[in-house]
Amino acid sequence: MSINTKVLNLLNLLSNDLFEREYLLHLTFLALFIKQPVFLFGLSGSGKNFIARRAIQMFQNPKVLSFIKRYKQIPDNLNEYHFAFFQGFDSKNPLSHNFVNIILQEKESRSILITSKERPESALNRAGIADQIFLSLSLPEVYSPQTIEKLLTSTLSVHDIQIPEEIQISFEEQEKWLIEIKKVKLSTETLHVISQVVSVCNKNHVYVSIQKWMSFALMVKSIAFFNQRSETTLTDTFFLGTSIWNRRIQSDILTEAYQNILSMWLKEKIPFLMSFEKQLENLKIEVEKAVNASNDVYETTLINGVECVAYSITIAGEHIPLYAPVSYIGTHQKFNPFNELRKKETRVLCNFMGSSTCEVSVDSTARKTGLRATTNTIAGKSFEAYAKLPARVLSLNDETKAQENKNNLQSLALELDSMAKDCVSAMALLKQEFQGIKKHEDDLFLNKEVFNSLIQEINSYYVKSTECGQELKRIEKSLKTRLMDK
Repeated sequence: MSINTKVLNLLNLLSNDLFEREYLLHLTFLALFIKQPVFLFGLSGSGKNFIARRAIQMFQNPKVLSFIKRYKQIPDNLNEYHFAFFQGFDSKNPLSHNFVNIILQEKESRSILITSKERPESALNRAGIADQIFLSLSLPEVYSPQTIEKLLTSTLSVHDIQIPEEIQISFEEQEKWLIEIKKVKLSTETLHVISQVVSVCNKNHVYVSIQKWMSFALMVKSIAFFNQRSETTLTDTFFLGTSIWNRRIQSDILTEAYQNILSMWLKEKIPFLMSFEKQLENLKIEVEKAVNASNDVYETTLINGVECVAYSITIAGEHIPLYAPVSYIGTHQKFNPFNELRKKETRVLCNFMGSSTCEVSVDSTARKTGLRATTNTIAGKSFEAYAKLPARVLSLNDETKAQENKNNLQSLALELDSMAKDCVSAMALLKQEFQGIKKHEDDLFLNKEVFNSLIQEINSYYVKSTECGQELKRIEKSLKTRLMDK
């Protein structure tokens, strides 16, 4: 029986009837396997001790030193025990502080498991052991209606399941496998993700000891090893994006940050995703301008270094000069023109309507009191049409302008072709990344929530890239038609 099959059988047996808590068992086992202390928090009846006992059952003939309500003296033969189990840990009890600190300091080859009704941030801080606990796992305080229905109709047994000894992990196997696990290579992607998590911790003043980072790396390697891989992959780090940290605020910060790290990882893998939406929008505007461009030359003036068409309107008896940037001519974009103070006039909206005639709308309040009224400096909720003003033409059908327009169309055609190729390439890369992540769908110890989130994000980008490709074809058609006219 392979190692993968053996562990899979164990997990399947022991995850039975855990309902929405299976992944907590998986993480608990991994931590115990690499001999790191785990804290399980849950309200009464949440199943924390149930999970703890089942995790221990994965090992063959375990010797467990149990501390329950009444703390007995720590035995002299401490080294003979494989596990120290603090059930119902009471951080207000000085004796419990003393015992857990002694075990943590002398843990050597033992795994430590602590369960408590007290929240990690208070219990661990009060006991002075917050920075020594490897994983802090909180059981959900609610069940979904579907799970309640399963619980009510199942033959759930709160007693330990009888596990065939041949599939339990012996401590000799544990030692042998740990030697092999340390040989597993950390991939570049894995190291990159871990370094990003480290950066978030540093930025948010979350203290994580070097020993804990080394243990995290060992856990990542363990996941790869149990999935029969000699090198880690991105999916092996998914547990870092879950609530494993000792303080709730830290978990909230780091779980959100991990999702952002995965998003950035995807965008770095496919650089086109970083700017394709903005790039497409800009290209659409430029093509619209080029397609609607006339060969006329307009009278312009420079405002703040921007070439503008000057207009004059009268509002509430006041003569008001406005300056509309030439870059908007030929588009359907709404914009605020510059005023006589060379600032954007937010109480006026302009639109060239795809031509060189500017439609001017004025804020309804300003139209009554005037744009210069000190009581009316901010735009209201509605704009009323004021006038349609043509740009002043200096030269009709100018040959130089005509050639500029033609050159611009040809240049945009090349840019359009380049972006279309980038879009096709991005779709191919997205498909490749999707398949690369998807193949780990049935991996042991995979965090399904993080997995599904990443798959969904890849899918969303694929859909956007497809829509981008369709939009590019539409733009290309209008551009080709205009070039033929030229």
